[in-house]
Amino acid sequence: MPAETTRRSNRERIAARRAAEAAARARAERRRRNIRGGIVAGVVVLIALVVAIVVQTHRTSTSATAATPAHVVDGTVIVVGSTTAPVTVDLYEDFQCPNCKAFEAESGSTLAQLIAAGTVQAHYHGMAFLDTSANNAYSTRALNAAAVVLSTAGPDAFQAFHDLLYANQPAETGKGLTDEQLIEYAGQAGATGSAVQADIHDLTYGDWVKKSTDQASKDGVTQTPSVFVAGQPLTDISAAGLSAAVSSAAAG
Repeated sequence: MPAETTRRSNRERIAARRAAEAAARARAERRRRNIRGGIVAGVVVLIALVVAIVVQTHRTSTSATAATPAHVVDGTVIVVGSTTAPVTVDLYEDFQCPNCKAFEAESGSTLAQLIAAGTVQAHYHGMAFLDTSANNAYSTRALNAAAVVLSTAGPDAFQAFHDLLYANQPAETGKGLTDEQLIEYAGQAGATGSAVQADIHDLTYGDWVKKSTDQASKDGVTQTPSVFVAGQPLTDISAAGLSAAVSSAAAG
């Protein structure tokens, strides 16, 4: 083979080898970039997950030393009525909820009669999910005030305060009742004094309000009012529907 041909052949082989080595280096570099990218992406996802957990925990958690009002059962349930009543009626309500006001206007007096007769024990599960900046977190403030009345003056005073708040419910898009108005209604229900005023102003039971609302969610409640008679959901929440369901439950 002529020398020139041999040199050309060697150059071609060297060039081919160098091209192959360059291609191999490029593939290796791409793999390293992919690995680094995957690690970074994994770290970002992990950070996002941790942040989400922290935010969720902060949103739903309450202090272990949070104040709990007197006269509640199982930490959040407000009980009104005789312990020997044969039928339990569970009510999930928000003081700002217009449908709850409608239910109370339609069926509240019937429920009160059933409680007075010793037929029903009412279990109130307070919720506060209709807070807005416009109403100055009225749902929370109202439920806190109800807890103050309960703790200070007992279940009968709570019931009176509960009825007053629904009878005087502010417009859904309004400013909400002021703390001074809540204090006035608390006095009408039988809870008076400087401690009542301070506890309403200071949201003493604010963490308990969060706990009660969270418990309602855990109970599977997604709307207000939600009413259960002897553990069964009440679909007809009219006065007649309530009376019929209670009669059926009492009869066994």
